[in-house]
Parts: sequence; structure tokens; C-alpha cells
Amino acid sequence: MKPLLLSAMLAMSNTSYAADLSETYPVTSTTYLSDGTPVSMPFHVKGEATSAVVGLIDANVAQFFLWNWQWEPVRLHCEGTPSKGIGALYTQKITTSPAGAYNETISSFYVKRRGSTDPDLPCPGDMTLASAQLDFTGKVLAALATANAEQQAAGKPHNYALYNQHLMLDNPIAIKAGREIWGYPKQAADVSINITPDQHELTLANRHTGQAMLDVSYTRQIGVNLPLHSVGDNVLPDYLLPDFSKVPQLSGVLSSDSGWMMPFVGEFTVHSRASLTTFFLAESDFTPIAVLEFPDVTGVAMPLYDRE
Repeated sequence: MKPLLLSAMLAMSNTSYAADLSETYPVTSTTYLSDGTPVSMPFHVKGEATSAVVGLIDANVAQFFLWNWQWEPVRLHCEGTPSKGIGALYTQKITTSPAGAYNETISSFYVKRRGSTDPDLPCPGDMTLASAQLDFTGKVLAALATANAEQQAAGKPHNYALYNQHLMLDNPIAIKAGREIWGYPKQAADVSINITPDQHELTLANRHTGQAMLDVSYTRQIGVNLPLHSVGDNVLPDYLLPDFSKVPQLSGVLSSDSGWMMPFVGEFTVHSRASLTTFFLAESDFTPIAVLEFPDVTGVAMPLYDRE
């Protein structure tokens, strides 16, 4: 499975959250997969790191990848960027979960419920400047958090969220759990993640042929070091919904007492479009801006919301 906790909102403070998730979100049930594998719910994970490379995308292109009619891409309303939206490629190196350890990538972009106004997002400045990258990313996350504050306080589905377009990972049980419990579009792949004190490196390759599909590397610990607590909703494709008494949307949390927000200083290379992840990144002209990193992360994925 995968702890889909990709969150649209970010809160930064001096409070420690990570150790509290198991108490705040205690396990209350067990779900059995089609092969009989038990999975405790809510789904708790621990990992070496979760990181999100945040970037600009072509929102018009993203619309074609959005297989959920109730949602549409969030757009920036800026002169010179009429079709820009915000995407994120998550990389997760999970060491403990009900489905075991796994490495994973999650291709996502920010969406709004149809009928909702676009949040008041900033316009990007000179994205070659580290200060501008951090300023833009921080303001985007703050705006999304503000836009969802009322729904979050009421425990209701958010109107602004991350749409998880495609996921690639290396654990078959995690793939099965993600599909059967939530309806995540998951695909098996070779996902190599190497983390050193200074570098974070990802290599994504075809599991059968070994063909390289994506390489991402960035310099770590060059931005703002703060505890991070990310709370947000994930939206999934309608057609994969495993339970029609639910809606294809769930809440997730990620926490780290030593989180970072950093300018993107590194390499981002799509080698092949032979996956939905890399096809989307290439077609939407994904352009990295900044990185949110959760070292020594804990997280929890909730059940799908009930239909009202």
C-alpha cells in the first residue's frame, strides 16, 4: 500500500507532531485484501524521507489527465502565465507500513472542486533566484491552507486538494492495498532512492526491461529547516473507486520534526514517456521550483470519505 498522505496544505511551527500521530489517529479496524493480507486502518507509516519536488505545469494539459469530473486544475492568474498550474512529484522511502517497506513516486497536481474559485495564489517572480523559489512556494501552500481551513476544521472533504495522477512503486502488496482500499492508480517499477547528507537521488526504471524513465537529484539542507506538518486531501480517479458508498477522496497527514523547504538545485530528467508518470511530467512541461522534504517522516492515510 502506500501512505498516501500527499497533502495540499502545509503548517510550519515549532511544535512536534511526529510522535503524536498514532495517538491522534489510532488504529480502529483491519481491512483484508483479496488475497487475505490484513491491513490495519488507518494506515500508518514511517520512513527515511518523503520529499515533494514542487513545480509549474501547463494546466490545460493537466486537465486531460484529470479522470475525475468533479475537479479541475488550480490555475495561476498571472500576466504571461495564463495556463499555469502547480504540480508535485513525491518520492517516498517508506521503511515501516502495514504492507511492508517500499519506495514510491507519486505524480500529482493541485486541483479545485468544480464551482470553487481559484485560491488567491501568488505570481512567480524570477524563479532562478532561491529566495523567489522559497517565497513563491511558501505563499502557495499558505493560500491553499487558508482556502481549506473551514472544511478542515469541520472534518469535511476539502475543496482544494492534490490529484494523484499516477503512482509507481516496488512492493506488490503495497500496490494491491492501494488499489483495493482506495483506488490509487499504481504501477510496479524499479524505484531506487539514495539519500546522503547532501544529496537526494531518485532513479525510476521499467521493472521488466530496466529502461531508465526518470532521474531526479537535488541538493539537500540548503533552505529553511523547520518542523513540517502537512495535512490535506488526496483526490483519486473516479473509475478506480473500489467502494461506491464512498467518494474518491481521503485525508492524509505527514509529519517530520526536522523538515525542510528548499529551492530546487539539481537535475530533473525524463528519459522515457513509457509510463503515465513520465508522460504527464513531459507533456505538462513540469518545471521544478522547490522541494519540501520530510526526513524521519511519520504519516497516516485515512479511509475514503463517506458519501453524504
